[in-house]
Amino acid sequence: MNEGELSKRIDDLHRRFDDLRADMGARFTATDKRIDDLRADMNQRFQDLNPRFQDISQRLQDMNQHMNLRFNDLNQKLTTFMWIVSAWFTFLTAVLAVFGFLRL
Repeated sequence: MNEGELSKRIDDLHRRFDDLRADMGARFTATDKRIDDLRADMNQRFQDLNPRFQDISQRLQDMNQHMNLRFNDLNQKLTTFMWIVSAWFTFLTAVLAVFGFLRL
């Protein structure tokens, strides 16, 4: 192999590496663009989901408020029942005490 042929092969290799570098650059550019498009699509989907989550949050707050009202109402009823039962047992204790003293 003479020096001219070796120089031609080296130049050919440089050209191939330049073509390969340009091809890889184009592929990476296309991949970068695809990733940017996917990222923009995901951001759009998340923005589309935000109103749904806000609606769910509002619904949960409404349910929480409704349950608090029901528990407060139940608490009031149980307190009233407790006072009635307490008064009844106090009345029975007083009656039994009176009749117990009368028997002596």
